[in-house]
Amino acid sequence: MTGPGREGRETHEAEGQEIVATLTESHRKEAVRRLEREFARRNFVSPDGEQPDFLDHVKILERSQVHSGVSGGAVPFQKWPYLTDLAASLAKNPLVAVLKARQLGFSWTTAAYAAWLLTFSAGTNVLMISKGQTEAFSLLDKVRFILKNLPPSWQHSLSPDSRSEIGMPTQDSKVIALPSTEDAGRSETASVVIQDEADFHEYHAQNYAAVKPTVDGGGQMIMGSTSNKRQMTSLFKEIYRAAPDNGWHPMFIPWNARPGRTEKWYEGVRDTVPSIELSGMSPEQFMEQEYPAEETEALSPPRAQSIFDRDIIAGMVDDCISPIRTVGPANIYQEPRAARRYVAGTDVASGVGMDYSVTVVIDANSGYVAADLVSNTLQPEDFSAASMELLDVYHNPDWGIENNFSDTALTVARDMNYPRLYRHRVGRGKNMRREYGWRTDRMSRQQLFDELRASFNAGHLTIPNKYGLDEFSTIIAAPGEKPQAMGGAHDDYVMALGIALMVKNERGIVNNAKIIRLPAFA
Repeated sequence: MTGPGREGRETHEAEGQEIVATLTESHRKEAVRRLEREFARRNFVSPDGEQPDFLDHVKILERSQVHSGVSGGAVPFQKWPYLTDLAASLAKNPLVAVLKARQLGFSWTTAAYAAWLLTFSAGTNVLMISKGQTEAFSLLDKVRFILKNLPPSWQHSLSPDSRSEIGMPTQDSKVIALPSTEDAGRSETASVVIQDEADFHEYHAQNYAAVKPTVDGGGQMIMGSTSNKRQMTSLFKEIYRAAPDNGWHPMFIPWNARPGRTEKWYEGVRDTVPSIELSGMSPEQFMEQEYPAEETEALSPPRAQSIFDRDIIAGMVDDCISPIRTVGPANIYQEPRAARRYVAGTDVASGVGMDYSVTVVIDANSGYVAADLVSNTLQPEDFSAASMELLDVYHNPDWGIENNFSDTALTVARDMNYPRLYRHRVGRGKNMRREYGWRTDRMSRQQLFDELRASFNAGHLTIPNKYGLDEFSTIIAAPGEKPQAMGGAHDDYVMALGIALMVKNERGIVNNAKIIRLPAFA
């Protein structure tokens, strides 16, 4: 028997090469799939923007919009810069607080994060708490949609797969969605807790207390929300304002972070807000709450409750500068000038590590805050000594020190013979006497804020310290109530500045061609 002819051999060789090529291509694709899976397992989001990551394989549900030409359905997750920043924050930090505008993808991003953990981290228990039951089911639906649209080889069987829970038995993992009730999360030991629209949760503080052991035990907590302007004192705002000193990583996302959101878009939304969504707010107030452009706008009270003109605050930001030099822990923004008069005010904290002790020095003629000292670490006696070192630069101006809670700072100043300490009047007529320090009571507090508000809103003050300026946006007064900082905010800088103004006015120093009151110094 003879072997195959030349033509037959060529045919077999071609077929063999085709089989080898097919196997090689098959192996290549399998290698690529394994590599993609490994990168996705390691990276929720690429740390450098160059590596593949889990988000490359995420699809979200886009609702159809007939008049806009959007067909809807499963579409790739858009890795816009602000969303990759958000994703990186979730992956890196155990405690994350996100203050945001509406409809920016926070829910889809956190749903993708939950899906990533369930898929690649065995033993994961994610607890998602939303404002109500409908919102809880909707958030869990996002997780379900992402899981069912991952590459087939990544998918696991789901059981249970209900409105409120998704389980992944092969991974011993699950995600549970709950509405914010008094007992939400109390019986769960979670790896990760996600609170969506946290500032609108009726029982947010109770839920936080219930799941806090999870955080203390090394778990992760993620809070995200727009600002609830009807409740200016809230746990969410307190946590956000105190970050990062309290261990939380803060992140603010403005309305215009999303591509395509222009001023024209903003105006269109404002002009077409349904009355049912306004709930008694004006369109402008609604946009302040739902679509803030800046962190201060989001955290500021409604304009109707604000003591200080918000537009003036925004305009004064341009005057904020870094100090030109320091004197110990104090900041100098403007060197003392010849023939200028200065006054100083001090608000002393009741302890160390919480509220701040603040001393400000004002150019009494121009209203410019020339220097300040802000600290929550110095003991009262050390703070008083540091303040005197600062005041010496300005030739020891008239100085008012609040002594409501502690007279330590005032006592140190007296013991060190500070030459120009303010003394307030006590009693009337023949019984009138003067006592050292500024005493804040209901009447004097109202007088202080009346004077401070008039000077501030008239544009007679310049505050170069951004921290100090920001405090003014947090001062509110409900009808019949005293002016005060809203929950979680501070008024130490505001009070120190107000005390300095009262010292100036009682000293009778000219400002804007006006003499105010008689001297209160002996």
